[in-house]
Amino acid sequence: MKRTLASRCFFSILLFLTLPISASALTIGGYEIPQIIPATSQHAELKLNGASMRILYGVVDTYIGKLYLENPATDPDEIIEADEFKRMVFKIVMKRVSGRRIAKAMYEALQLNVSAEQALKLEDRLQSLVEMFDRSLKKGQESYVEWAPGEGTRVVINDELKGVIPGKDLYDSLLKIWIGENPVGSTFKLQVLGVEEYQAPRSMRRRGRR
Repeated sequence: MKRTLASRCFFSILLFLTLPISASALTIGGYEIPQIIPATSQHAELKLNGASMRILYGVVDTYIGKLYLENPATDPDEIIEADEFKRMVFKIVMKRVSGRRIAKAMYEALQLNVSAEQALKLEDRLQSLVEMFDRSLKKGQESYVEWAPGEGTRVVINDELKGVIPGKDLYDSLLKIWIGENPVGSTFKLQVLGVEEYQAPRSMRRRGRR
């Protein structure tokens, strides 16, 4: 009887340790970051790989970048090469920002992570991407670019599907903006990869936000 009770306790503890810890839920800039995006007819279940605050000029909080994957990983090459659903989410934290400004910033950052030959090959599709970001986004709104295997890169602005752009090479290049050799920020990269735990930047702590 004692042995049975001890066995039950052991397996209960083991089960507890293997379950997700709700206390570890991530909050950035006052926004709770969902750990899972449920599966739909359009995509598989997506899990949060990592998230971080994108800060311009060291002082301007622009957006929260969230990377969702079917199978979370910490290796950039593994993430880029995988042909499965992936989603880069931009949650706006500024009062208002031009969608075109976000797209152009992505365009410029991408040039630092691909060769001149690759950039030329992507040029027309990148221009299509920029054109899809055709509206201003307000604080709290989201946009995302999602790789859908067998379909292409879906561009969604504030819940509206703006279009689908073919070619995995495009999405691979977009991912490099966050996790490539020349990312938008070294800390941003580590946090989006899930290698480093998110911590509010000093500028945010001074303002008493965390």
